[in-house]
Amino acid sequence: MGGSIVASRCGDAGLKVLVLEKGGVPRWDGRKKGLLARLRSNGDEDTGERWPTPLLLRSHENATYREAANGLGIGPGGSGRIYGAALGRAARIDFEQDFQPAQWVKNYSGDAPLPNSWPIAYDDFLAAYREAERILSPAGTRDPLDPDDDAALAAPPPISAAHKSVVAQLERNGRHPFRMHVGIAYKPGCTECQGSSCPRGCKAHGFNRALQPAISRQADIALEIEASAHSIDRTPDGGWTVRYESGDGEVREAAATSVVLAAGALNTPRLLERSAHLWNGAAPQLLGRGLMFHAAEIFAVSAPEGTVFSGPRKVIAFRDHYCDGDMPLAECQSLGLVSNPALVRAFLRNAAQRAGLPVGAFGKIVLRPAGEIGFRLYEGSEMFTAAIQDLPYAESRVTSVRDDEGRERIAVTYRAHREFVERIERFRNLMREAFAPLKVRFPTVAGEPNLGHPMGTCRMGSSPDLSVVDPSGQVWQQPGLFVADASVFPSSLGINPALTVAAHSIRVADALLAQFASQGAQASLDAQSG
Repeated sequence: MGGSIVASRCGDAGLKVLVLEKGGVPRWDGRKKGLLARLRSNGDEDTGERWPTPLLLRSHENATYREAANGLGIGPGGSGRIYGAALGRAARIDFEQDFQPAQWVKNYSGDAPLPNSWPIAYDDFLAAYREAERILSPAGTRDPLDPDDDAALAAPPPISAAHKSVVAQLERNGRHPFRMHVGIAYKPGCTECQGSSCPRGCKAHGFNRALQPAISRQADIALEIEASAHSIDRTPDGGWTVRYESGDGEVREAAATSVVLAAGALNTPRLLERSAHLWNGAAPQLLGRGLMFHAAEIFAVSAPEGTVFSGPRKVIAFRDHYCDGDMPLAECQSLGLVSNPALVRAFLRNAAQRAGLPVGAFGKIVLRPAGEIGFRLYEGSEMFTAAIQDLPYAESRVTSVRDDEGRERIAVTYRAHREFVERIERFRNLMREAFAPLKVRFPTVAGEPNLGHPMGTCRMGSSPDLSVVDPSGQVWQQPGLFVADASVFPSSLGINPALTVAAHSIRVADALLAQFASQGAQASLDAQSG
């Protein structure tokens, strides 16, 4: 999301831009035919639009790593191609409040999170939010509880009678539902494409709404796919060299006046870690640390009696419990996925991986009937979700390790702190109250991280002591080196990260272009004085 938008804005402004993208062009061959073929298949991992290897995950520094499925996308557009299309803004309180558990837990004795208010005023971020919405054109309606919500939104399509009944029940219970903000154009035949690429170009992401149009406008942008960046070097004249491996295996170098990293919160810090020579071997203290994930909160709400959910599913949101007093929670929203045996199997597979149990072909055979049975428990329900705000702890981190085959792997050290689990449990109770008397069921373990929402590993701040980048996204003490992804988030927000990444990337592009303008003006003055 971030890299595509920065590249498009710089290209449209007349700069020469090279985009290095690890992935290739995603492919989709349809559902595998035959039981044996499906058992051997890795499902959507075979499409080439997801990170090719599982994460290595452990709970603390001395624990053993285990493999965990990740939600990272690759290919032009990155994770934006497979995201859930939620494009809500963060709330003003997210920017202004430094959330600390001692504010809501009496006699709190646990670890203290890193400071997490933003070094940018919400009002200074609003213009970027509006521009991101102009680019991505979300549909929905404004949040009646948020006086700052002035989003220009496309009209969403009608919803089913069952959804209307849920909205009415929420309103009877004192909540304030609205149509959630989604980057979906709802073209004929739209299925909302949750968790996969959209074949119709209906779902908005950075590539199809920013970078691809800029290339079509003949902006001076070169896109090189299947290119893996290795390291970044400073040149004697203050410029940059990026060393990378091309798709044919050749190691190349690209010279640049500025470099923008937008590889995501699990890969951007690892690339900077490999480039520690920029700091004479002493990389920023918090590089790779402060890692946050939203909770993987997914729950089923039964259909009101006599109704059946149908039509668009990514439709309802409400923020009555975005915060509970001083306690940060989240926006509740439709998940957009219809309960099916495959979804239940995915929950069971993730649970097995958490327990350290390998899931091979035999495991898939065992999970098939279990998925069918579990599906019957949720059949006819609507799935909801919430990106419950995590807090940044210094010991939560990402780095690189080499596995037994010599491959460099993404290695994550992370555990859900007790205060996080307690906030999740509080949110679950509030959801039961909000939807009552409709039945609400939670199939996930409280505190399970949403591995598709990594944030915070190149923190933004007001000083290099507690951050990696400054408020414009430029790496401290490294002029011309910027970060334009969710790794800069000092807090995880109570909403999906996509729109905030897009807005931040607009601010990065503006800062980069301002540097070029300043350098051009200075060069002109030097020429005149000479």
